[in-house]
Amino acid sequence: MSGTAEVAQSYARAWLWKAAVPIAVPVLAALTLLLILLALLAAPDAPASAAFPACSIGGTGATAAGIDLDAGQMGQAQTIVTVAAALGLDPHAATVALATAQQESRIRMLANDGSSPALTAEQAAVTATSLTYPHDGLGSDHDSVNTFQQRWIASWGTVAQLMDPAYAAEAFYRRLQAVPDWRTIPLTLAAQAVQISAAGGAYSRWEPFARELTAMLWPAAQATAANPAGAADGVCPGLPVPAGSWVRPTAGAVTSGYGSRWGALHAGVDIAGPRNSPVYAAADGTVVSAACTSAYCDRDGNLGLAGYGNLIELDHGGGVTTRYGHLSAYTVTSGQRVSAGALIGFQGSTGNSTGVHLHFEVRQHDSPVDPVPWVADRGVDLHAPNPG
Repeated sequence: MSGTAEVAQSYARAWLWKAAVPIAVPVLAALTLLLILLALLAAPDAPASAAFPACSIGGTGATAAGIDLDAGQMGQAQTIVTVAAALGLDPHAATVALATAQQESRIRMLANDGSSPALTAEQAAVTATSLTYPHDGLGSDHDSVNTFQQRWIASWGTVAQLMDPAYAAEAFYRRLQAVPDWRTIPLTLAAQAVQISAAGGAYSRWEPFARELTAMLWPAAQATAANPAGAADGVCPGLPVPAGSWVRPTAGAVTSGYGSRWGALHAGVDIAGPRNSPVYAAADGTVVSAACTSAYCDRDGNLGLAGYGNLIELDHGGGVTTRYGHLSAYTVTSGQRVSAGALIGFQGSTGNSTGVHLHFEVRQHDSPVDPVPWVADRGVDLHAPNPG
């Protein structure tokens, strides 16, 4: 894949050309579209690898019923199964959902360029905002987005909500539970009752695959449901790092720097990548704490919620500590020794947060310092264009 930003730019140019035709759309709709797509064109290029994390809570690539899945697909699949367990549903519900997601998107979080001729210009503009959220690929079927190809026009939710994998899965399960006898009727009928697809009979072909994949992922889903605060098994490999070195803690772009923000000190930097991107220890150290620091951490937070959400603090000696906030889950415990590059958690949006990212802090004797020059002095460029 050539990169999310490059693909988004090509579609954006096409939309700008359409908007230039004065008789094509009402003035208001054209202006809305133009503003959105100018923002896309102005966005910095993202690394080619940023479409999905190299490794996720779902694990590295796997094979189910003879079908190969990469790490991105496994991460999306794990989210779908974990949401089922968190809702108190059984593995059959997850099987129906995975079969549906495989048919609709090959279990990929798809954005939509809004190019469907069935959409008005204003609808197309709203649909195209999906390009601004983390995604694994592009689609163009009406206003459909995400792993289940849910439609905002059909009242599944807003585009922002539908581009959240956990929200998308829960929305699917809520409608599935409303289907009479969904546990006993054929899988393809249950899926079709939710999706109302033009190819409703196609879901049955994926049932063996979905059953095997559910069996693989259900134990981890149950463990997460039993401990929703954030602890998770580490399934991603650590980075090979020479002893004593510092490393970039996660992949993604710096979206907010150190300094005053909204009248208060933003004591670190925000690095935004796809949901469940691996987070690594920036240097050798000992885990001071790994815990939920907000009222809840079993789902995304918001600006009205205090705290870092799931937070890890590492002690590197000499009065130097680092903090890793808003994690979807963490893989370490207090008192544990970790090496630079060790997997410690995953990017999320828990606590006082409005989007998936890692909040990264460096502290000297408990006083925050700007992480960018600090790690730069140790050979790490947080603004590198392709951090990988």
